[in-house]
Amino acid sequence: MWQFLLLSLDAAAIILATVVTYLARFEGQIPQDFGQFMLPFIIASTVVYLFAASLFGLYRVVLRYVGIDTLFRIAAATVCGAAVLTLGNLTVSSLFDYGYRLVPLGVLLIQSIFVALAFSGIRLTVRAAHHLRANSAQGLRTLIIGAGSAGALLQRDISQSRHLNIEIVGFLDDNPALRGALLGGKPVLGTIDDLTKVAEDVQIEQVFVALPSADWQGVQRVLNRATDLGLQTRIMPKIVIEKGKVAVSDLRKINVTDLLGRDFTPIDEDSIKATIEGKRVVVTGAAGSIGSELCRQLLTMNPEAIYLLEVDESRLYELWFELDEQAPGRASMHIADIRDRDKLRALFTKIRPAVVLHAAAYKQVPLMESEQVEAIHNNVIGTQNVMQEAAAAGAERFVLISTDKAVAPASVMGKTKELAERLMLSENIQSRHPGLRAGISSLTCEHSENIRVTSEMMSCAVRFGNVLGSRGSVVPIFEEKLARNEALTVTEPEVTRYFMTIPEAARLVLQAQAIGNSGDIFLLEMGEPVKIVDLARKMIALSGVPADIVFTGLRPGEKLHEVLISDQETLEPTTRPNILRVKQGSARALDAQTLQRLEEAIQAQQPIDQQDFLTL
Repeated sequence: MWQFLLLSLDAAAIILATVVTYLARFEGQIPQDFGQFMLPFIIASTVVYLFAASLFGLYRVVLRYVGIDTLFRIAAATVCGAAVLTLGNLTVSSLFDYGYRLVPLGVLLIQSIFVALAFSGIRLTVRAAHHLRANSAQGLRTLIIGAGSAGALLQRDISQSRHLNIEIVGFLDDNPALRGALLGGKPVLGTIDDLTKVAEDVQIEQVFVALPSADWQGVQRVLNRATDLGLQTRIMPKIVIEKGKVAVSDLRKINVTDLLGRDFTPIDEDSIKATIEGKRVVVTGAAGSIGSELCRQLLTMNPEAIYLLEVDESRLYELWFELDEQAPGRASMHIADIRDRDKLRALFTKIRPAVVLHAAAYKQVPLMESEQVEAIHNNVIGTQNVMQEAAAAGAERFVLISTDKAVAPASVMGKTKELAERLMLSENIQSRHPGLRAGISSLTCEHSENIRVTSEMMSCAVRFGNVLGSRGSVVPIFEEKLARNEALTVTEPEVTRYFMTIPEAARLVLQAQAIGNSGDIFLLEMGEPVKIVDLARKMIALSGVPADIVFTGLRPGEKLHEVLISDQETLEPTTRPNILRVKQGSARALDAQTLQRLEEAIQAQQPIDQQDFLTL
């Protein structure tokens, strides 16, 4: 419909331009010799110019997006049309031998100019009407941070899309030369540091961050500041600007990882690949948050095979299905409980893995407080089973995934992970401490006479802080509560935790097994700990849900602040940036008496006194 209307307007413009041209050329007095050919010329001009306009795509252009390219099309169409009319005029004049040109060349020239101006005017008028309607719309008052090419393209798309219900108020940019400048009619109101003042002065409701080429730390500061102000915030991914065209649909909502995450710590992929490529790798707890990410990253290292060990059969199958689609036949799934040493022995004897990544563990602090025996059986004896059977099967590398809760532990879960670290630290425990064999009962070492643990297996550990988005962690719990419009519960106003992302955790494990020596413990440079109450406030702002925060008090086993190293430990750099090695002051290997006591608690299904347990 609009194309027919535009065609009609163009036809009327051609007729009017031709009449005006004749009147202008002959100062209002058109001679009879030329006037008799005026009507045929108008008809011919209308047909030729409309055909040329169609040929150059002027009826396929969306009028709200009219720009320089459309003006070039109009110029080409009018030049082409004028050339055809001139050629026709000369041909007809010579054929009929009138002794003069039927249409003066001056008329043809002036007409073509008027037609070009008319075509342009029609289209620019429609474009201006769309622009005025979009600017008059009352939508969410939005500030674009970044007045570069990305921000300008974004503002243009918004101005052309009235249905988005967005009102661009202005820009912020750190380039001082842009202050006060206008982009698409919108002012640059100041620098990024002025965000708080500008947001209050012009009543901003929403922020779009268009800084695709900026360093992540700078972008993260902007995101945190906007979130602290309670502003809805969306961000432009780096890859978008490479398209050369930016739209609102390219923006994504920010999440808590954007606020707390870091740039990926660079890893030595060549050294990692050298330890993985063509080798068999076992991942325990494979279907968990960290275990599954480890498997995904391992797949890129071209191992011979990845063996997925897990007790959750549904999640195990889902993970296997995902990996098998990417690399058919590379991954195999096995239901295996790390407390079942016979099953582990059978598997490891058959598999003969080169690398074992031990992610299986009970991790929920409040639950383990009431299930001490299960925590010991799984986190300590289970770790011993995996470690010893891996060594017995000839594994080259073993990595234990630990936690910052293992440092000065105040909980059952933290203590069991500390005991697991001590198992790892007492590398080749049976070879170096033969007396320990006598201290292990039939439950964990029923077939110990068949085990020959050597010192050839490199054993190390990595310590994590809280992993963002992992199962049972605070972030998904907050997300579920917000989805139900419930209040967020925080233990204490001052409680803090260290956070890292799941991909960061997996990368640290892979790097550790490549650079580690037996007895090493690694951790990532974690930066400053985060207040959980601040995290709750940011997540409320991100969600847009007006939720309350309720303080419930510390639960049994919880600490106000976690630490990454004990008083007897120090940190030293490694060959990789931001990856640190824990230097042990006085490492305590697990002695036979401690193992025997743990074993007796399991057999009797009787927890050890809490205070005694924490001092083991």
